Amino acid sequence: MIRMLIIACLGILLFASDGRSAQEIVVNKVSKISINPESWDFGKIIKPKVLSRDFEVKNTGNDVLTIKNIATSCGCTTVSISSKNISPGHFATLNLKIDTRQINSSGKSTRHVYIESNDPQEPTKAISVTLELEAVKGSKPLPNREIKISRKAKIVSVPRISSRKLYSLIKKGKRITILDVREENEYVGKHIPQAIWFPKSKFDKQDPEVLKKLQGINKKTMVVTYCGAGHRSSYVAKKLRESGYNAYNLDGVSFWEKENLPLIKGPKLPPSEEPAIIHLEEAYENYYLLFKDVVWIDVRDIEDYKRGHIKKALGIPLSEIEARLNEIPKNKEIVFYCEGTWDGGSCEASRSAGRILIKNGYKQGNIKVFEDGYGAWEDAGYPIGKL
Repeated sequence: MIRMLIIACLGILLFASDGRSAQEIVVNKVSKISINPESWDFGKIIKPKVLSRDFEVKNTGNDVLTIKNIATSCGCTTVSISSKNISPGHFATLNLKIDTRQINSSGKSTRHVYIESNDPQEPTKAISVTLELEAVKGSKPLPNREIKISRKAKIVSVPRISSRKLYSLIKKGKRITILDVREENEYVGKHIPQAIWFPKSKFDKQDPEVLKKLQGINKKTMVVTYCGAGHRSSYVAKKLRESGYNAYNLDGVSFWEKENLPLIKGPKLPPSEEPAIIHLEEAYENYYLLFKDVVWIDVRDIEDYKRGHIKKALGIPLSEIEARLNEIPKNKEIVFYCEGTWDGGSCEASRSAGRILIKNGYKQGNIKVFEDGYGAWEDAGYPIGKL
C-alpha cells in the first residue's frame, strides 16, 4: 500500500513537472525566418530577358511563421511564394523574376525584395539581387508606357489625414493605397504595414520603375502618402492630385508611431551607426556661433533651400547625398537639417543623411543632426539666407 502511494505521488510530481515544461514551451514559442540564399548575382546580361531565381524561406523557430507582406524596390521585379504560413522546420519557395526589358539603363544595379513576417527579431528581411546589364549597340529604347505626371497640371490643395483616422478607415476595410515616399534606409527601418516604397527622390526624376507602381491604381481609390512628418509627402500628394488621383497626405509615420499603431520594423541600428542629435540652443550657440570648423547641410529639396535656409549652409538634397560625398569633407564636423518638427512630428530626412555618411566611413562623432530643423531656426529669428 505504501509502495503504491509513493508511486502515485511520484506520478503526480512528474505530471506537474511535465505540465510546467509544456507551459514553458508554449510561452517560449517563437517563429524565426531564414532565407537561403540571402543574395544573388545574375552577372552580366547581354540580351534583355526575364531572369528567374528561387529562394528558400525557412522557419527555424518553433511557432508558425506567417508572411505578412512582400514588397519589391522596383516595378521590374515580381515575386510569388508557395505558402504564407510556414510550420516549424519547413520552408516555402519564393520565386523572383526580373524583367530586364523594363530596365532603361545599362550597368550594374541592385534590386531588393522585402519580406515582412511575424518574426519578432527580424520582422523585415531583405533579399538583394545584383545584375549588370550591358548596353546593346544600335538598340532602341523601349516605348515608355509609364504614367507621366504633368508639370502643367492645375494647382490644387492637398487634404491632410491623421494617423488615427487612416487606421480607423483601414480597420473598417476601406480600400486604400499607402505610399511611403522616404528613402530606402528609412523604409527598411520602419514603415506602415502594406505600404509601398515610393521614394520621392526617384519620383522627382520621373523614374520609370517608380511611376510603374501607379499603374493599376484606380484614380478614384484613396491614395495616402507619408514621410516622417508630412513635408516630403505633401509634395508627392500634390503632384498626384494634380494628375487626377484621390491623394491625401498623412501627418507622418512619427505621429503613427506616437499613436502606438502597427509598424513593420527592421533590425535596429546599433548606436555606432546613428548620428548624434542636437537641438536649437546648442545648434545656434555652439555649432553656429562658437565652433568655426563646421559644415551645415540642408537636405531638403533645392526649391525649399532657395526659399530660405540657414545662412551659409550648403544645399544637398537627401536623394543626392551619396552621389555628392566628394563635396562633404571628412575632417570637419557636419550638421544636417531638414524641415524639422511639424506639429510635434519628427522629420527624418536629416537622420537618414547622417546614417549615409557614417555608412560611408565618416567618423560618427563628427556627424550631427539638428532635429528641430529650419522651421524652428527661422521662428527663432536666427540668420537665414535666400536665393
